[in-house]
Amino acid sequence: MENSPPANPYHPPSGDEPVLAAFAGRQEAFARLEQHLTGPAAGSALLFLGRRHVGKTALLQRFNTFFDDTFMDAFLPLNHAPLNSEPVWLLHVVQNIAKALAARDFTLSRLPEPPESQAAIREWFAETYLAELCSIIRYRRLVLLLDDAEHLADATDGGKLSADHLTYWQELLQRYPQLGMAATLDTAHETRIPSLSPLLNVTDTFRLTNLSPDEGRWLLQQPVRSVYTVSDEMADMLYKAAGGEPHLLQHIGDRLFRRWEASPDHTTITREDVKAVTAQVAADNEPEFRQTWQETTRNERLVLTAITSLLYDDPLKTIDAAAIEGWLVETDYPLDMTAINAALRSLEYREVIGGTQSAVTITAGMMQMWLLENARLSDQPAEVSRQQPLALDWRWVIAAVVVLVLALLLSLSAGRQPGGNAPPLATVTLAGGE
Repeated sequence: MENSPPANPYHPPSGDEPVLAAFAGRQEAFARLEQHLTGPAAGSALLFLGRRHVGKTALLQRFNTFFDDTFMDAFLPLNHAPLNSEPVWLLHVVQNIAKALAARDFTLSRLPEPPESQAAIREWFAETYLAELCSIIRYRRLVLLLDDAEHLADATDGGKLSADHLTYWQELLQRYPQLGMAATLDTAHETRIPSLSPLLNVTDTFRLTNLSPDEGRWLLQQPVRSVYTVSDEMADMLYKAAGGEPHLLQHIGDRLFRRWEASPDHTTITREDVKAVTAQVAADNEPEFRQTWQETTRNERLVLTAITSLLYDDPLKTIDAAAIEGWLVETDYPLDMTAINAALRSLEYREVIGGTQSAVTITAGMMQMWLLENARLSDQPAEVSRQQPLALDWRWVIAAVVVLVLALLLSLSAGRQPGGNAPPLATVTLAGGE
């Protein structure tokens, strides 16, 4: 009997449905979580902060790949959680904990039943349910994994949950050492962290970034090593095209696998494969690149356009703030060094650019190509940066001056006409004159 072909291990992000995909790296993130759960900070939740598609949800879903059987997890995606009512939300947590226990073959009959009155659920959960739960799991820790914590902030700020709901959870974590919590938050909602206090705070935050070259190489090679080969050279080329962005690497892996499925005898990835797949993935992600561009400020767009143009003119050129300033001076959109450096720091934080202050690059080669074809200096975001005044249109200034001069001449002419109604011009008498 012939062996059936392996399943595609790569799953590019698609909608809200969580799909387990090939996973690489994140050892530092897991180590930080373990330190948090077993250390003195266990009385609060650990926050994983990261931009869109950097792998926050995937990290939570892979909890069991790092932790042993002494740790249990209950995954709680908050974008679909019933956060309109505290009793309903707490019962939702209870149901997901039951699923986690059942997956570990725990007997659920010992768990207490909730009271009929919703008003009593808050106290029942804190006093009865968690006490019995900790007795059942004994020496193990149960970790609640909250995905997309901005929804929890919305619920508390909007009054859907009680005003002290986050304090309630913090007190439960402090009261029950066997209970732990971690959450994720998109950097687009980073300003909401104060709204999540005291359960979550800035000091207990770990920022997720792009995968390292070694992690990217592993992701492209190891999950498919039994069916085709991606050499280190080809993997590094693909990594540079993606800039280490997890979602782009997933797209690349998916395209490579489907390419192999169409030609199973083609077991070695070549340069031609790399070029073809890179072009396909770049086309697939055009909306993503456009969204990144649209989310930038005016100054950031000017800086990105300058970097892209300088790299196009000379791919080996070392680009720094001075080179960007010099290029923009030749346009109608000059920026001073303070504005350029501020834009560079912001773009680097979001990993749109990388390198060092003396050698700036666009992180993803695909994004660089998109910028080269689509970025325009005339493109302006909806809200123009207040730090950069708009350039004056001198045609309107000249037109306004001409109108004022004509009006003055007409006024003087009217004053000299005989019989006119205009008042006589004032007479200046020199001192000592007669």
